[in-house]
Amino acid sequence: MTTSIATVDVESEGERTLMRRVAVIGDVGGYVRHLRHALGQLGVTDSVWPDDLHVIQVGDLFGGRADVEVAALVGPHLRAGRWTQLIGNWELEAVGGVAIGRAGRTVHPDAVAEFRCWHRDGLVRRAASVTSSTGSVGVVTHAGISRGFWRNDLRSEPDAHRVVEMLNMMRLDDVCRPGSMFGRPDESAPGPFWSSEAETWRDWVECPFPQVHGHTTAWSPTRGWSDFLPENLRGRARADRGHVIFTPSPGSPPIIGVDPGLWDHSVAGALRPLVLRSPEQARNVCVVE
Repeated sequence: MTTSIATVDVESEGERTLMRRVAVIGDVGGYVRHLRHALGQLGVTDSVWPDDLHVIQVGDLFGGRADVEVAALVGPHLRAGRWTQLIGNWELEAVGGVAIGRAGRTVHPDAVAEFRCWHRDGLVRRAASVTSSTGSVGVVTHAGISRGFWRNDLRSEPDAHRVVEMLNMMRLDDVCRPGSMFGRPDESAPGPFWSSEAETWRDWVECPFPQVHGHTTAWSPTRGWSDFLPENLRGRARADRGHVIFTPSPGSPPIIGVDPGLWDHSVAGALRPLVLRSPEQARNVCVVE
């Protein structure tokens, strides 16, 4: 992670709160054990939430596994304002989109109903911004913003705060525009719910703002680099303990993938939060708004 996004400021529609750490958590997929372990690494217990901590979860909170338990774990933190929940493709059914399933698994109806309540109460969103004390603003989405989508749908908007506003107000069909994952490999502007990591990265020369996303991962500790990631992109990416940092060109803000690609045999620590903190934590604070 570069220093341009080190002291953070998470922007949402809630009230402003001083913070020194923001943890971005990747795709959970209904694996409640992995989520509990990740929160434990941040100092969270059943009775304690550190005063300096705010969490952003990038979506795909559910995945047809222990979805109800995951919703029960997240709900109190979300309603307390210390958790920002993004929508992933597995949650689309709850916000007026299509129902998602894989290998015979679908999201538990009770979890869908709970997420629908969160959506009704204005507690979930499609994007969030993370701002450094130096004024550098990053955008967090589920799948990342491709250059084609940025140019065509976001009208090449350079201001990250404005990009987040636009994404949260856009028609659902537009942000859910599919690409190669739905048999449309020629789509030049897949949306930030369905863009694969390769599609998100491929056309950027210089990204106007840092990005953090989940949804797909180009690297795994067991298989190495994905066969779907072209060699020319691998040369600009590096894997770092469950995160993948892509630098479009020297000096460009990074695009960071945090999807750990969890499966039934993943170790508990596979879901590793991306922790953004002040380099001078004793005197710098973050603002959650």
